[in-house]
Amino acid sequence: MVLKLKPEFLSAAVEDLQKDTPDDPIRECHPEGYQHLRDHADSLFTLADQKLHTFPFKDVRPCWFRLYTDASIAKALTLMEKPFDLSELDTMVSILDMALIMAGGLGREQLIHDMLSHLQNASEEHQEDSEPPSKRRRLQESSNTLPHENVSLPTIHFPILHMSKPSLTKFQAFMVDKREPLILTDTLTHWPALEKWKNTSYWLDATIRGRRLVPIEVGRSYTDEDWGQRILRFDQFVDNFILQISETEGNQKDHSNIGYLAQHDLLKQIPSLQGDIAVPDYCYLDAPAPEPDTPVALSKLAKKRSKKSSHPSSILSTELACLESEDSDLHSDSADSEVQRNVWFGPAWTISPLHHDPYHNILCQVVGKKYIRLYSPTHSTALLPRRKDEPAPHKRTDPTACSTEDSQPSETIDMSNTSQVDVAAMEVSPVENWDEVYPGISGIPYKECILEAGQALYIPVGWWHYVRSCSVGISVSFWW
Repeated sequence: MVLKLKPEFLSAAVEDLQKDTPDDPIRECHPEGYQHLRDHADSLFTLADQKLHTFPFKDVRPCWFRLYTDASIAKALTLMEKPFDLSELDTMVSILDMALIMAGGLGREQLIHDMLSHLQNASEEHQEDSEPPSKRRRLQESSNTLPHENVSLPTIHFPILHMSKPSLTKFQAFMVDKREPLILTDTLTHWPALEKWKNTSYWLDATIRGRRLVPIEVGRSYTDEDWGQRILRFDQFVDNFILQISETEGNQKDHSNIGYLAQHDLLKQIPSLQGDIAVPDYCYLDAPAPEPDTPVALSKLAKKRSKKSSHPSSILSTELACLESEDSDLHSDSADSEVQRNVWFGPAWTISPLHHDPYHNILCQVVGKKYIRLYSPTHSTALLPRRKDEPAPHKRTDPTACSTEDSQPSETIDMSNTSQVDVAAMEVSPVENWDEVYPGISGIPYKECILEAGQALYIPVGWWHYVRSCSVGISVSFWW
């Protein structure tokens, strides 16, 4: 099968890449201009890629992200300017997606999205049967729905209060006065994602027949030694970790069978998905500051420019460093008012270990069910936070080879937002005397819920929370 793009679009893309912007950071690393970039795209890409993997991402100069991005686009354009086959389509999609994942498509986000959109349109003009028959059967089952079997649904002893679509005024008062979690019902009923995202065919269509790349976590928890990160084609992720129901499903000991697309702004990477959801209006309210003398409040006072995420960052980085963003005040709406969206997509027994975040969060369940346990930040000391200089147990990931061989034993990571308490182990072995392992843990009060599809959970800033999927599940979190 031979595909080709419209010459008018290709000319416009080249013209866009040729634009000379005097303050473009790329000039610091590559002052020679467009033609030199096109002529030496491979070597310049290799140079930029080395820079991105030599230093922690927070220490990489913006010019190297820019060079990585533009060299990627130049490599893709070289393939696009002539008729191409499906294997070359795979290569072009991978090149452009890596520019988004590794460098954020810095300065060229819209151009990359346009290029991917034209590639998708070109591929859809031809009815293709490129996948092996066995894969087509698996990805296009007659039911066309993601697996929905539930595993290990616990009995809820300490339920969270529910509210049905509270007004903005009522929700604001709850945040300020109660300062505790809240389940929101009837607030997501207008989301097309509630139906669309259950269908495997929809995901294949949205990802150029599964060709789009996504970063996933492999392993039970980012606190485990055998945890790692990989970048896979979307159809490989779905086929290997979502649709393959093995005899060990539901057994959290089989870590190798757990793959989690976690804390990733998939909506930014694939803008066509944005119309399926909507940012809850509650996220635009003035959120209260963290409670005094809690870890988040103390951390913001001590280091106002530091914020940590619940997972090691997967977009813009394969490093273990936590997500950093600016903040000049104790109040979350002062300098970092943009709502941060993340998608969480995985099979049963994907977990987020007990941790807290420096944001208010509305976690929206789109597909499946999640069990969530939450502890007040006033009990932080008893929850045994990890060290700020904990040795990084994980190994650097090669996104192309999906290898984890090059260890960085000297690296450390601030894990103080993550508890030493292994709630997943406590779930699996409830009769064990966990007070001998974590002194006093049985006496610490908590709240819990099973979050159903179509429901949302408000998690106040600083609240410790453990999250476990009880089925194949898709969630979207909104931090503000």
